[in-house]
Amino acid sequence: MFKVGISGDLLNNKNEPCFGNGPLELLKNRNDIEISWMDKTITEITHDMTSIYDAILLNLPKVKAHSVSNTECRLKIIARFGVGFDSVDIEAMKRKNIIVTNTPNAVRRPVAVAALTMIFGLASKVIKKDNLVRTGNWDQRTNFMGVGLSRKTLGVIGAGSIGTETIKLSKPFFKNILAYDPFLSKEEISIKGAIKTEIHELASKSDFVVVLCNLDSSTKGMINSEFFSNMKRSGYIFNLSRGPVINEIDLEKALEDEKIAGAGLDVTNIEPLSKTSRLLKYDNVIITPHALCWTDECFNDIATEAIGSIINFIDHKPISNQVN
Repeated sequence: MFKVGISGDLLNNKNEPCFGNGPLELLKNRNDIEISWMDKTITEITHDMTSIYDAILLNLPKVKAHSVSNTECRLKIIARFGVGFDSVDIEAMKRKNIIVTNTPNAVRRPVAVAALTMIFGLASKVIKKDNLVRTGNWDQRTNFMGVGLSRKTLGVIGAGSIGTETIKLSKPFFKNILAYDPFLSKEEISIKGAIKTEIHELASKSDFVVVLCNLDSSTKGMINSEFFSNMKRSGYIFNLSRGPVINEIDLEKALEDEKIAGAGLDVTNIEPLSKTSRLLKYDNVIITPHALCWTDECFNDIATEAIGSIINFIDHKPISNQVN
């Protein structure tokens, strides 16, 4: 029997799959597969788990080298929810011949929509205006004028799958779209609908900057004090990639010194974000819990894509989303 463990943090407060029951039918309809839910509180996969399961449908828990170092390890495939896989030690999985997959197709449009949602939210000052009504300050609305987009420039850092979708969706709203991606040529970025620029040129010319790159040794802390110094004081920055791409201390300083107009963060350096974080004191910052793109459609598609990778592995079919 092929045993599949499912990350317990994918259960909602009713102990139901947050992605709905439909995708699970792909597993339940198989007589050769046994599924079980892992504990909700697990933050890291342990020896015991990798000794039980052939496959893990993984959300937030980390998988490190010591997670699979036991001689009884039977784990063969990890199907990770979402496009990122920095929570999994890829090199360690390679050494153990454990396949790791992600779900790039399912998250492409939802994350791009989430990026625009944050841009629209800050540009229109929707949270501030909502607060005016709730606090009985309706007559203060003339003091909170929003920022129009039609004459503005959008800068996209990372023109991969999600970045490309963001460029596509943004074209009707912005006058210009710039993109920084060291792995793509000027012609390749032009085909996507943007103008290739170097990172600090993008900072200086953009009114809105969206970070959508992968987290690795070259991008960790890439958005730092130098970047913020190059930004317009009227500029906004948004991060929907991974928290450590932005140096959070430098971001706090840029906000404190009013070097930028505001920020939108769906990810932070430490998650969950501490209740004492200085970022929480700014009313020109929107922070969401690494979940802005989560919708019923998004998670249904993610689950279907991830489960499909496990089934393809069992059936010896090609796995299109293998990352190692």
